[in-house]
Amino acid sequence: MTGASRWRRIAARFRPHRRAVLLAVTLMAVSVGLSAGSQLLLRRLIDEALPRHDVTAVGWLCGGMLAAGVIGTLASVGQTALTHRTGLRVVRDLRADLYDRVQRRPLGFFTENSTAEVQARLVSDMGGISEILTSTGQSVVFAALGLIAGFAVMLALNWPLALISIGLALLLNLANNVLARRGRVLARQRQDGVGEMMRVVGEDLSLSGIVLGRTLGRQEWQRDRFGTVSERIGDLSYRQRMVGTNAWALSAVTFACLPPAVYWLSGTVFPGLTLGTVVVIATLQLRLSGPIQQLLQLSTTVQSAGAMVDRVFDYLDAPATVEPAGPVTPGPVPALRVRGVGYTYRNRRALHDVDLEIPAGSFVLIAGATGSGKSTLALALAGLLPPGEGVIEVAGSGPADERRLRELVTLVPQESVLFNASLRENLMLARPGATAAELAAATSAAALDELVARLPDGLDTTVGERGYQLSGGERQRLAVARGLLAPRGVIVLDEATSALDPATADRVVRGVVDHAGGRTVVMIAHRIPALHAGDRVVLLDGGRVRESGTHEELMALGGAYAAMGVRRDSVAPATAAGR
Repeated sequence: MTGASRWRRIAARFRPHRRAVLLAVTLMAVSVGLSAGSQLLLRRLIDEALPRHDVTAVGWLCGGMLAAGVIGTLASVGQTALTHRTGLRVVRDLRADLYDRVQRRPLGFFTENSTAEVQARLVSDMGGISEILTSTGQSVVFAALGLIAGFAVMLALNWPLALISIGLALLLNLANNVLARRGRVLARQRQDGVGEMMRVVGEDLSLSGIVLGRTLGRQEWQRDRFGTVSERIGDLSYRQRMVGTNAWALSAVTFACLPPAVYWLSGTVFPGLTLGTVVVIATLQLRLSGPIQQLLQLSTTVQSAGAMVDRVFDYLDAPATVEPAGPVTPGPVPALRVRGVGYTYRNRRALHDVDLEIPAGSFVLIAGATGSGKSTLALALAGLLPPGEGVIEVAGSGPADERRLRELVTLVPQESVLFNASLRENLMLARPGATAAELAAATSAAALDELVARLPDGLDTTVGERGYQLSGGERQRLAVARGLLAPRGVIVLDEATSALDPATADRVVRGVVDHAGGRTVVMIAHRIPALHAGDRVVLLDGGRVRESGTHEELMALGGAYAAMGVRRDSVAPATAAGR
């Protein structure tokens, strides 16, 4: 992205706030104009009022300078408030758009990019952009207006000296651009390093990272890894700051020579200048050196911030293929049909031409060895992974896209995702308006009621970071209870009882089916739970459906399912619910 297009896109974000921007710029112009006007009053004070000892003129001129200073300060305060409020609103909207775009990226994006990298763009990069759009942006406009006003006054007083000053500013700008380009490259490298550091910290200083490092005796390696990344960021930061310092030093040395040059020119080349004119020109030269040096430094800052803007727009420009699911309204439980579904990851084929019937209100067990494609099929059924081949149909409605499937299916994954909040808050994420009776029914179905009764604060007990104040089995049961509360007609349990002992797992499965109340339950498991007559079993092998039928049919077949060592007496009597 070129510099012009980058800042054009940022400028477009200010269009809804153009009135506030116009008012802020007007207040800046008033402040700068009054400051420049006070210099003309100073010239008259030195050349006319003071030599004549005109007390009245001195009073009026000093009063005018005082009024200009007070009014200019008030205008500056007003524009600062407008600038910061408007800039922060633009940043808020930009950050929200970035969050929304990342949230709608396909699952592959999250497997290829670390969470820390996403956080770096949402927090660190957006923080840098916020600084540019508020304080830095205000300083740039102020300095530019100050230069324009100062040069205008100098042109009015002595145009040759004004042209010399303008030429000097242009030469300094050319020299600074060379340094600014280098600073931008270093800034992008530094921001990439910050993302890497956040990834390392997220991995090594999380609870799981601490446990891993201590149990494997790799704490020193973790510390060295962090130190390497930190040292790289420090080196890039030093080089980036030195680029800015060199630009400042170049302008500082140049402007140190200006006052003597003005006095020499006034005494030799332009001997007709009045004392007031000489003093005002020398004062303006010194006062202009500040905005020029500020613009040179800010130019480096803005160029460096361009790297952050590019990183943010890299995400904003990426396609967002996942549409939010619509509101779920009660309706008949759907029957699903999987037709020729296949899926290939970057380095392997996961599913091959899968055909599958999932009748409404049924219980379907999907079994198979590790790597057989069970979890991939679960993601496809839940509308989280679009099939590379084939379709998933809803009986009576035809092929369903991912959004439609997410409105019909809820997935309870093997790795429970819990927030650092209470059990109640984690449960009500699935149904914000859940009643106490509904929460109690869900926790009972997931065999979690005894735990809740033992906790001092019951459902209001905090589960800790990622739920680590609970055991693995308790986290899984909490996730199952949450899935039962979700208003979906199909529940997919992907190894959701893998951390439970067989007796508790069977109790949870029975509770899920009983609580489902006619909803479809699809269970993915290595360990075969207690089945009932009529329950369907699908055996995946190498991403293909190898066998499909009821438990009795597959045992009678004597094939791969029977060879898994499943007991014939694992079939329980049918329940009143129809299983």
